[in-house]
Amino acid sequence: MKVSDMEMISPTSVNECLQVLSNRQNESRLIAGGTDAVVRMKEKKWMPNIWINIRNLNKLRYIYEDENGIHIGPMTTHTDIVQSDLLLNKADVLTHAAKEVGATQMQNMGTLGGNIGTASPAGDTIPALYVLDAKIELRSLHDTRIVPIQDFFVGPGKTVIHSDEIISDIIVRPQEKYEIGIFEKLGPRKAQSISIVNFATSLTLDSKKRHCTAGKLAFGSVGPTIIRAKKCESMLLLDRLDENLIQNMAKLAWKEVAPISDVRASANYRKDMASALLERGLYRLMKRWGE
Repeated sequence: MKVSDMEMISPTSVNECLQVLSNRQNESRLIAGGTDAVVRMKEKKWMPNIWINIRNLNKLRYIYEDENGIHIGPMTTHTDIVQSDLLLNKADVLTHAAKEVGATQMQNMGTLGGNIGTASPAGDTIPALYVLDAKIELRSLHDTRIVPIQDFFVGPGKTVIHSDEIISDIIVRPQEKYEIGIFEKLGPRKAQSISIVNFATSLTLDSKKRHCTAGKLAFGSVGPTIIRAKKCESMLLLDRLDENLIQNMAKLAWKEVAPISDVRASANYRKDMASALLERGLYRLMKRWGE
């Protein structure tokens, strides 16, 4: 099928979009910023009969906080995230990750909902969402449900979202008073390429002795979905966060990840880099804490 043979629909409301999706006779796919869609079309992987352009659904573009957490609309761009004082102060790891999503033009066009919906294990914002305990709200014409992010992804490019649903909200928990996050990425060209490995962490530290009282660690591009390094997380609580503990955690991280070899990197190289990114990220976190 040629691109010129595809039909493009631009709904003016969320309800209109859901009505189109509910028509199961049509093979349709959502397009927002288009940063992933253009690539997949060139690869002839995404060739639906109908593209549903939701770019102008501004009701799905927001960042605000209430008693349930911080809400981020699926049409919120990576630039919106980077420029949000609320996220910088209460979900800084997501801000750091959004800064690494491609070049400036891609950050301006690409959306958080698109990054989630594409379900790439290398998606830069996704490890950050894992350590922030994100919840994904899915909405259809007749129902709304909320899925914890760890249950949302089922494999590379695969999620639990139904064909008649859209991502209607992303909810993350605000970080605690003494909690800070770090995001690390390894790519062929800094900040403008698909991650070979990426890593996000958010830790709560004792205000004086630098003991970790809680922490989450997540790796991307080293498994079919994001990998939470739970064995490394358990080590965080054993002792003061210092050079010795960080190096021991880095060795354990090598064993926790489960990458494959592909055209971009071998499995062993990814294991080595996962270990290195954890070590570098925690050293950076210690420096930030000291400052």
